[in-house]
Amino acid sequence: METKKSSLIVRLVFLINGVAIVFLLLSYLAAYVSPRSDFWWLQFFGLAYGILLAINIFFILFWLFVQRRKTWYSLIAILIGINRIFAIVQPGITTEKAIIKNGAYPIKVMTFNVRVFDLYNWSGKHELRKKILDFLKAESPDIVCFQEYYTSEGTALNYRMTDSLAAIIPAAYSHVEYSTTLHNNLDHWGIATFSKYPIVRKQALHFQQRNRNIFLCTDILAGNDTLRIINTHLESIRFKPEDYKFIENIGNEKQEEELNSSLNILRKMKRAYSKRAKQVETLKEEITRSPYSVILCGDFNDTPGSYSYQILSDGLTDSFRESGKGFGKTYAGSFPSFRIDYILHDKKLKSFNYKTYRENLSDHYPISCMIYKE
Repeated sequence: METKKSSLIVRLVFLINGVAIVFLLLSYLAAYVSPRSDFWWLQFFGLAYGILLAINIFFILFWLFVQRRKTWYSLIAILIGINRIFAIVQPGITTEKAIIKNGAYPIKVMTFNVRVFDLYNWSGKHELRKKILDFLKAESPDIVCFQEYYTSEGTALNYRMTDSLAAIIPAAYSHVEYSTTLHNNLDHWGIATFSKYPIVRKQALHFQQRNRNIFLCTDILAGNDTLRIINTHLESIRFKPEDYKFIENIGNEKQEEELNSSLNILRKMKRAYSKRAKQVETLKEEITRSPYSVILCGDFNDTPGSYSYQILSDGLTDSFRESGKGFGKTYAGSFPSFRIDYILHDKKLKSFNYKTYRENLSDHYPISCMIYKE
């Protein structure tokens, strides 16, 4: 009797293992199917890749002690997408390269979603804006791309960010574009790129009218080379405080309230995935048309398992994969395991010394790398 019971449990576990394998394979497929199609829901599997990977690793360990021949099923599924693992974690065996300065190279590039420099005091720390400025001064990037940028022309001198940044970092040239301007044309929200090197051309493109999402094409002269710096902020899910509260307290709500909140979150995610897909396709066209080597920086609001990442990284080098160490998470909010901020660059360029700064300065961690030309 005990043998039959054990056999039934083993079969049940193997069935659950099979479901986990199918879900893992669907997460691979998510990167190649546009969310604008009827299969938009695949993006949820791409989002859950890290969790699905961990579950399948658990099953490998489980079967090692129960029935070793069954370890192969999850192992093969993981090996099919083995390259995906290195987009979220790096073993840390890379070493910093000794690069001889060649003209303008190497160039220190940084991207940072600054969450409007804590304008609304979301952190409850009134000194946070100064800490951001102190951090930027200490790191002294040659090129820095900001998302959720804010600056004012009003009487509050401490929020004239464009002037403040020009004074503390060596990036004397700037390309700033506003998506929203309020309060008698004095307060501006948008996106900005600052450069130590001369800017020879500026182009700002709004993905659509009356939309906060923008990308900047900034051509800079680095020594004898012209580089195109593309700074982008793709569509976010636009969760409200009550959405985050629901996610953090799942199981504590009444059944009807949970259903309504869950459906609301799913609708927001579907809308965001669809909008991002269109934005990514527009951005990819601009990258392909560029006559210069491209460095793409920004907040993609999407993970390495997504359609957005697959399209944008195709033909470019992910600097995290080139020289990153450990887990690459860049989002410091309610979903701390996600990497959604990136520095991608032309394959003619090389990068080293990729860093993620675990600084509590925003809901995103700043990242940087050194870029050079062989």
